[in-house]
Amino acid sequence: MSQQIGTSLRSRTSSTSRPRWQFRPALLLSLPLVLVATMLPAPATSAEPGLAIVPADAAFLSSTLRGREQVDRIVGSNAFAALRDLPAVKKALDEIAKQQAQPGNPLTIAAMFLQMPENQQALALLQNMVATDTFVYGTPSWVKLAGLFKKLQQAQQAGNIATLSKGTAIDFNAQETTARMVVKTLAENTADILIPDLVWGFQTNMQEAAETQLKRLELTLKMFTQAQPMLANAVKRQTIGKGDYVTLTVRPDPNLVRLAIADAVEDLDAEEEVNAILTRVGELEFVVALGLLGDHVVLSLGGGTEHLEQLDGDSSLLATEPFAVVREAAGKPLTGISYLSKPLSAAVMQSAEDFEQAEGLITALAESGKLPAEAEAEAKELLQQLVAGYTSRLPLPGPWLAYSHLTDTGYAGEVWNWAQNLPWDGSKQLDLLSFAGGSPFAALAFRTETDPEAFEAFVAWLASARDFAVKYIAAAADEDAQEGFEAFEEQILPLGGELADTIRGKFLPALKSGQFGLVLDADSTTTKLQQALPASADPLPIIEPAIVLAIDDEAKFREGLSDLFALSDKLLAAIREIDDDAVPSEYQIPDPTQTEVDGGKLWTFALPGTGLDEQVQLSIGIGEKVAVFSLVPEQAKRLLVAKPLQTASSLSAFDSKLAGAAALDWVGLIDVIEPWAVYLARCGVVQQAEGRLDPAATIGADVETEEATEALAQVATLLKVARCLKAAAAETSVDGKATVTRWQNRIEDLPAK
Repeated sequence: MSQQIGTSLRSRTSSTSRPRWQFRPALLLSLPLVLVATMLPAPATSAEPGLAIVPADAAFLSSTLRGREQVDRIVGSNAFAALRDLPAVKKALDEIAKQQAQPGNPLTIAAMFLQMPENQQALALLQNMVATDTFVYGTPSWVKLAGLFKKLQQAQQAGNIATLSKGTAIDFNAQETTARMVVKTLAENTADILIPDLVWGFQTNMQEAAETQLKRLELTLKMFTQAQPMLANAVKRQTIGKGDYVTLTVRPDPNLVRLAIADAVEDLDAEEEVNAILTRVGELEFVVALGLLGDHVVLSLGGGTEHLEQLDGDSSLLATEPFAVVREAAGKPLTGISYLSKPLSAAVMQSAEDFEQAEGLITALAESGKLPAEAEAEAKELLQQLVAGYTSRLPLPGPWLAYSHLTDTGYAGEVWNWAQNLPWDGSKQLDLLSFAGGSPFAALAFRTETDPEAFEAFVAWLASARDFAVKYIAAAADEDAQEGFEAFEEQILPLGGELADTIRGKFLPALKSGQFGLVLDADSTTTKLQQALPASADPLPIIEPAIVLAIDDEAKFREGLSDLFALSDKLLAAIREIDDDAVPSEYQIPDPTQTEVDGGKLWTFALPGTGLDEQVQLSIGIGEKVAVFSLVPEQAKRLLVAKPLQTASSLSAFDSKLAGAAALDWVGLIDVIEPWAVYLARCGVVQQAEGRLDPAATIGADVETEEATEALAQVATLLKVARCLKAAAAETSVDGKATVTRWQNRIEDLPAK
């Protein structure tokens, strides 16, 4: 086995001999307790996945591979044995065994039912079906449905906007207006009212058992349905494409649907629209199909069975262009594949159409007399300018694909996104990772394309919006509102101009590299984080979050901060000028304490009145290459000095041109969580016993009851198992027309007893 990671990654040195990978956070969070048995060798190759029979026009897909192998690794691990030996688990298993021994108990009846030979065969078949290769996919009907949902959402927005137009032909009742807009949209898009098709596939080598169980299911369904006149012919055995299926067809009754929605549509005066919708509903049918196609058991739920005719492999999703990355990875022990098509991405992504309803607001305001009639065209032009600038920067839809596979030390995978017009810049090395403090328990950095033109366009739009407000809104306002508007123009608006000048002249040039980072660490400790809490007998780590910015011009960034500090004082004075009582007269924005430190300068702001440990202070550190914003001055000082990133260093060196990167020391995170879990549990014991927590007290192991000690011992075991996930790393790069994230985690089983 490759080199092991110990219980802490903080002393690791960077390794350049291993390939670079990435992790997917959602997968990472699901793994700490279960993916722990990677001591077994991973297979060298994998067979072609069953998704080869999925049609090329699938809207989405999710495939799970090597299910039995993964479960066997878990169940055979020392970590799983440790969980099984927990007193709470043993107690639960003993209770289940007792229940099964009692005559008439549901568990006993279920156990007897499963002992029947035909049910034993069914259970074995089910286990076999999920053992190696399963998939689920949606047909293009899901694209239509997603488009309809989007139109309904827009209709709801239009209904809300229309309620502003009191005094017009549109009813002012908010709920009724929105319902009318939704019904109108459905009536105009009846072709998109459908039951989407969802298909599951399960690979099996027990075809004979599958045929037996399919016949058994057919007979059982016919026995139950033939007694119901409406379902007398609902069950059929038929050949569809190359498969043999049992189908159950149910048709909705429009009259029952009308009865169900009668109260909701009674006052809408939309009988024609409702009839159109119900006519379409009457044309629908819900079909369940279960059958055999080669070595696959196929289950389909949806509005028909026509899509099953395409399950022949002649036009395979696996053969399409996005799946080239999966075909290239065929030699790896794949464990999962996920996919979204370009049409579905386009249907769910934000687009210019999502802003069309905003024009309804302007029309409603004009019709209600809240805007002069001549202002309507000018307001719409102003809105169109804003929407055009925003939508031009929206991502353009493209397919999305991800896959994962086993490694000799855990899992790895790739995520490919072919959406265009994304803001990521992967043309340079991501050197911000050198300013993460060396060994935080989590670090994230990314680089975006800077867009000064977007800022200028927004400033210009704000100026136009201000002119519009002066011309139409302020002029029509009452005397009090005009006075408030004039005070804003005189006192606040000039400060907005100064802020724009600071951003334009100082911050944009200083931050033109577009690198941003987030660091989480816990090097500082305390025994009393807040004065209202009792002290802890054991040190408690202080979680230290920090934002790190790469700066290209240290002088301009400092000048920009100085301008902001000055602006804050001016703003406070302006607010007092407008309203003497708005801010207490004795309040002043505190001046920071400035300190020279290694790597730059540090400004700290005390937090009087919070009761927090004095180690916690707002901090701004500025060095030659980075600026740091932290809640702990000591962390800000550390981050100003460049150090090689040690976190997950055995997984990734992070030394190539990247748009983003992340690293997680899972063991370090658990080391932060555990002392706090113990402290809070002990506080709970005291709170329960005394009814209050004494801020002058010190809480240690002596307050624990026997029950609490036992519970904390089990928590310690759970956290020990959680530490089996040692580290994870991720990298995002721009590869031609795709943004690619490569990830890897490292898992290590507990030592044998």
